[in-house]
Amino acid sequence: MTKFMNRRVQFGRLRRLLLLAGLLSASIQLAAGAATPTLIERPNADSGPTQVSVAIWVVDINNIDSAQQNFSADVVIVLRWSDPRLAHAAGGVAHYSLDQIWHPRVAIVNETNAVSRKFPESAEVDADGTVVYRQRFVGSFTQPLHLNSFPFDKQTFRVRLSAVRYTPDEVKFVPEQSWIDAGIPQAAGMSESVTLPDWTVRKWGVKTFVYALAPDLKNAGYVFEFTASRNVEHYILKVILPLILIVMMSWAVFWIDPATSNSQISIAVTSMLTLIAYRFAVDSQLPRLPYMTRLDGLFLTSTLLVFFSLIEVLVTTILDNKQQTERAKKMDRYCRVIFPAIFAIASIAIFVHPGS
Repeated sequence: MTKFMNRRVQFGRLRRLLLLAGLLSASIQLAAGAATPTLIERPNADSGPTQVSVAIWVVDINNIDSAQQNFSADVVIVLRWSDPRLAHAAGGVAHYSLDQIWHPRVAIVNETNAVSRKFPESAEVDADGTVVYRQRFVGSFTQPLHLNSFPFDKQTFRVRLSAVRYTPDEVKFVPEQSWIDAGIPQAAGMSESVTLPDWTVRKWGVKTFVYALAPDLKNAGYVFEFTASRNVEHYILKVILPLILIVMMSWAVFWIDPATSNSQISIAVTSMLTLIAYRFAVDSQLPRLPYMTRLDGLFLTSTLLVFFSLIEVLVTTILDNKQQTERAKKMDRYCRVIFPAIFAIASIAIFVHPGS
């Protein structure tokens, strides 16, 4: 009985100790919460929007994937704003984790899951309360492409920044003045050594925009965009020129005597099969589009001409079997002119003003 009573007393003491520890922990959390909210809320919230300076530098663009409609890039972003509450007399630079201070909660809204952040999520604070946040984003970013003019197309790619939870009335993005003073227009730029073998970057720039996460959720935004045109030499030499040669190969049937129908049919069928296989190889470079590109138009024209070459062979073979050889030869002579003329006119119609 005495042993039982002792255990009961010990259990009561343990309960009181645990309760005291819980109260102490809650008190510490309340004290910490009371001390930090002024740093988490927007500085000078009653004096208009907080101005955040932005500097963006594209270190590299590794790849543009038309099939996946994204591009891979290495982007450095520098944000600067003033928070007088963080001013300190010690001099030098103080370091804070982002969850300790207010920050504009900037996110890249078109980044994919493959984007990684190379720098720590922290900020540097000067003695006067100027806060600087630097981050390097490496990975792929989504970008819808308009491929009607493929492969003679020109596309605009964007890196979209948004201040999550803050409207344009609360946060205002402006170009970083120190970069502009250093000779970098708009405080944005791109390295000259970007590794894009099949694209040429024409221009770039920055602008503010309003990011609408939902109709009633509008956030302040800032966008870096660059325009690039596809290098067509690859497609001319490795796609369009071989395609033209395949079509011209099918026209050889017009110069073969209708009496040798086996040779004619063999050439026409081979041309058709080669064209189909070639089309499958090119399709892997594009997404499944609900519209036709310029290259699709050339493929369709080529396929129809090769198919009608096969039909013409069948017709001339039937005429030759019916002892109408002269009529079959006359049809061949007409087709020697008609088919190239149709192909030339269709190609000009498809690729006129290719840069549009």
